[in-house]
Amino acid sequence: MSTSPDITIIIPLHNDEEWVADALASSLSQTHASLEVICVDDASTDGTCAVVERIQQTDSRVRLYRQPTNRTAFQARKLGVEKSRAPYVLFLDGDDRLIHDAVEVALDVARTSGADLVGFGVDVVSQDGRHPTRFATDLQPVHTDLVGGQIVNGLFPIGKVAQGHLWRYLWSKELLRAAYAALEDSLELPRANDIPVSFLGAVMARRYVSTDKKLYQYFWRRGVSGLATGSESAFDFYLGAMNSIDAVGVALEVARTRGSEMEDLDAIYDSARLSMVQVLLRRCEETADPDLQALYVSKLIARVGMVDAVRAASVFFTPALSMLARGEMGAFHFPQSPPRVVMLTTGNLDTGGVQGVLVSQAQLLLRAGFKVIVAVQTLGDTAFRLPESVPVVRWTGRNRAEKIAEYLRLCEEYAVDVIIDHHILYNENWPFFALAARAQGIPTVGWLHNFALRPLYDSTTRSSFLAERLPILASVVVLSKADVAFWKLRGVERVAYLPNPPSPWLESRGVAQDTRHWDGGVLRLVWWGRLQQHTKRVRGLIDVAEELDRRGIDFHLTVIGPDSPDATAEQLRKSVSERELDARVTVSGPLHGRDLSDALEDAHLYISLSGIEGYPLTLIEAQALGMPVVMYELPWLAVLDRNEGVLSVAQGDLRAITDSVERIASDPDLYSRLSAASLEAATRATGHDFLALYDALLNHRLPASEYSPAPTETDMRMLLDLAIAFSEEGVRRAARVEKRAQSRADDLRRRVDRLERRPSGAATRVDRSANAQGQSDARVTALGARVRNSLLRLKTRLTGSASVLGARVQADELVLRLRPPRGRAFRGVQLHREIDGVPIAHDLALAGEPDGTVLARMSVYPLADRRWTVRATAMVSGVESVVSVPIHANAQTRGNRKLKVRFHSGDTVQIYTHR
Repeated sequence: MSTSPDITIIIPLHNDEEWVADALASSLSQTHASLEVICVDDASTDGTCAVVERIQQTDSRVRLYRQPTNRTAFQARKLGVEKSRAPYVLFLDGDDRLIHDAVEVALDVARTSGADLVGFGVDVVSQDGRHPTRFATDLQPVHTDLVGGQIVNGLFPIGKVAQGHLWRYLWSKELLRAAYAALEDSLELPRANDIPVSFLGAVMARRYVSTDKKLYQYFWRRGVSGLATGSESAFDFYLGAMNSIDAVGVALEVARTRGSEMEDLDAIYDSARLSMVQVLLRRCEETADPDLQALYVSKLIARVGMVDAVRAASVFFTPALSMLARGEMGAFHFPQSPPRVVMLTTGNLDTGGVQGVLVSQAQLLLRAGFKVIVAVQTLGDTAFRLPESVPVVRWTGRNRAEKIAEYLRLCEEYAVDVIIDHHILYNENWPFFALAARAQGIPTVGWLHNFALRPLYDSTTRSSFLAERLPILASVVVLSKADVAFWKLRGVERVAYLPNPPSPWLESRGVAQDTRHWDGGVLRLVWWGRLQQHTKRVRGLIDVAEELDRRGIDFHLTVIGPDSPDATAEQLRKSVSERELDARVTVSGPLHGRDLSDALEDAHLYISLSGIEGYPLTLIEAQALGMPVVMYELPWLAVLDRNEGVLSVAQGDLRAITDSVERIASDPDLYSRLSAASLEAATRATGHDFLALYDALLNHRLPASEYSPAPTETDMRMLLDLAIAFSEEGVRRAARVEKRAQSRADDLRRRVDRLERRPSGAATRVDRSANAQGQSDARVTALGARVRNSLLRLKTRLTGSASVLGARVQADELVLRLRPPRGRAFRGVQLHREIDGVPIAHDLALAGEPDGTVLARMSVYPLADRRWTVRATAMVSGVESVVSVPIHANAQTRGNRKLKVRFHSGDTVQIYTHR
C-alpha cells in the first residue's frame, strides 16, 4: 500500500524542451523527499514530453499527463490539481526552478501555522543580470500573517499592480479546488491565466502566512515573459488577459464568494482589473509604429471601454493619457439637445477669487434657466453662500480611479449635461476626469483663471502640459483676448474670451452712484486679497508706505487678507514695526461681511503691486466703490481696456507708484476725475449680459469674431515681450536665491573653520581646569552641532526652501502639503525608504493649489507602519535633481479614527495604526 506524498509540484508545459529538465531536477532534488511531480503537457510540438519521459524512467515520483489539444496553462494546472494526491500544492513553470529546500521550508510554515496559503520570496534571474527592479520588489511578500477578509486586501491591495502568479505560494489542495470550482469548467485562458485562481483563492483562504526566504527562481525573458508586441496577432494574444480578469468578476457574482467581512471586495477587484488594463496600455505605449499603436489602442478601448482605460492610466501609468487622448482631440460632438444641467467643479469653496467666480456663475446660470450642481474635492467652511437649490457634493476615493468613478456617478445621478471645471490651471489631474466624462458624452469647459504666461512667470513647465492637454476639453474659457491669442498660437483652437461675473460681494452692493471727492486730510490707501508675495508682492506695500512717509505725505495704508505660505500678516506687521510705521500702516488680516465693507468704504485709493493677474476682482470692486487705482501695468488685462480710472506704471518701478499716489494726494480735481472714470469702468465691467453669454457658450453660439479672434501682430509682439520679461525675471530670481545661499554657505564655512581651530589653541592654556576644559569642549561640540544643522538647512535653501508643511489622512489617503522650491516647481514627488539595501519608492499624485503649495496624495495602505523620506524632482541650476524635502518646523499632522500621522527627526513621515 503506497503512502500519499506530502506535497504535489505541478508543472504546466508547452514547448519547454530547452528548460524542463532543469525544472524537474530542481523539484526532484528537494531536501524534503515526500513529494510527487505532475507534469501536464499542453499539446507541445517539440520534444518536451520526451524529456519528461526519460526522467520518469529514473524517478517514479514524476507523472505525465497530456492534453491532446492546446487548452492553455489554466486547464493544465487544473488537471494537475485534480490528479494531485497530496494535501499541499506548489506550482512551477517549465522554464523556472525551485530552491533546493523550497518544499521543506514552505511545508514547515504551513504546518506550524495552520495556514492554507503560504507566501514566499522570489529570486528574479536574467541572463544579463538586468531586469525591472520594481517587478522583482513587487514579487516579495509584504505581509507576514493575514486572516479572512484581510488576505485578498493584503495580496491585491487597491491601487497597486496586481501580482497574480500562482507559483508565489504554497496552496492547500482544498483551497485550490474551491477556487477552480467557482470558475467555468471549460474556461481556457491563453494569457494571465494565474489570476482567476490566485484572486479567488485569496478571497476564500482562511489564513495566509509568509516567509521572506526566496524559494522560487523566476527566469526573466524565458518563454513568453517580457516579450514585445510586434504584430496585431501578438497584441490580440495579450488582450486575452482581460478574459482572465473578467472571469473573476463573473465568479464573484455567480459563485457568491463574497464574505460579510469583505466590504471592499468590489473595489479590490476593480483595482486588479484596472491593473490588467495598464499592462495592455504599456504594450500599446511601447509600440513605435504610430499606426500600429493607434490600432492597438482602438482594440483595447473596444474591449474595456475608454472610461476604464483612462481610470487605469490615472492610477498605474499616467503617460498613457496622451496616447488615449490623441484620437479624442478633434472637434467635440456636442449632444444635439441643449444642455439643462451644469456641474461646476473646483478644489474647494473655502475662500478666493476662483471660488467667488464659481458662486457668482452658479447664481447666473440658475437665472438663465439651468439646473446647477457644484462638485468639490474638499468640503470645508466657506465664506460664500450658494442658493439653496444648488447642491454641493464632494467626490472622493482612495485613488484617481475611484475618484473618476465617483465623479461619473455624480454626473449620472444628477443627469449632468456639461461640466465647467474651474480647477484647470492649478492641478494635473483634470485631464483624466475630462477625458472620462467625454467618453460618457459629457463635454467639459475649462476655465483658466490667470494669464496664459503664468507658468513662465512661475518658472514651471505647466504651459507645455496645458498646450498638450487642453484640446481634450470641449472648449477653453480665458479672461482676455491676449490669452486667446496665446493659446491659439500654441495650437488650441477651441478657446474663447469671456469676462468674469461680479463677485458675490459686488453683486449684492452694485456700483456706487456718486463720484468720490478728495478734500485733503489723511489719504486712506487700501489693498485686499490673499497675502501672497510671489504674485501680489505684498511686502512692497510696506516699501511704498515707507517712501510716502519719507516724503511727508499724510496717509494711512490698510492691508487686508488671509495668510499664504510665502507671506503672513504677522510678517508684515513685524516689518511695519521695524520701520516704525505703526501709525501709518494697519495689517488687519482677513475681514468679512460688514467689517470688510466698512474698511473699504472708509478707503480713498486702491493700490496694487501684482506682477501677474488674470481678472483681478478686487480692482473692479474698488472701482465700483469709486476709488481711483494705482498699480503696476498689466497690459493684457481686459478690464484695463478704456479704463481711465487707473494710473499704471512700469513693473517694479516703486518710485513711480509713489509719485502717482503723491500726485493724486495733491490734486483733488484729478482724484475726482479718476473716481468718475472708475465708476464708468466698473459699470462697463459689470454690465455684460452674462445670462446671454453663458447661454451662448453652452450652446456653442459665441461669435468667434468678438470672443475668439485670430491673433494679431500686436498680440504676438506683446506676448513675446512679456515672455522675455518673465523669463529674465525668473533667471534673476534664481540668481538672487543662489547668491544668498552661497553667501550663507561661505559664512557657515568660516564659522566651522573658527570652531575647528579653537580647541588646539585653547589647549595651550595650562591654567584652565579640567572641568572648565570639559565645559568649553561641550560648548564647542554643541555649537558645531548647530552649525552642522545650519548646513543641512542651507542644503535645503540651495534647492529653493522646499518643505513639507503638513500631512493628513483623508479618505484612506495620505495627503502631504508641500511648498515647492522658490521660483520653481516639483516635477515629481516620491516617498522613499530602503529594505535590506533595496530601494522602495512610491510616486504621489500632485495637484497645485491656488496659494502656490502642492498637494501630494497616495493610498495609505502601502505606507502603513513604516517611515518614509519625502523626495522631490526639481530643476536646480538648470539640472533636474532629486532632493530630499525637509519637514517644516511648524508642520502639522492630522489622522483619522484608524490611522495617525507622525513626523520624525531625520525628516521622515510615518503612518501608523492607532491602537
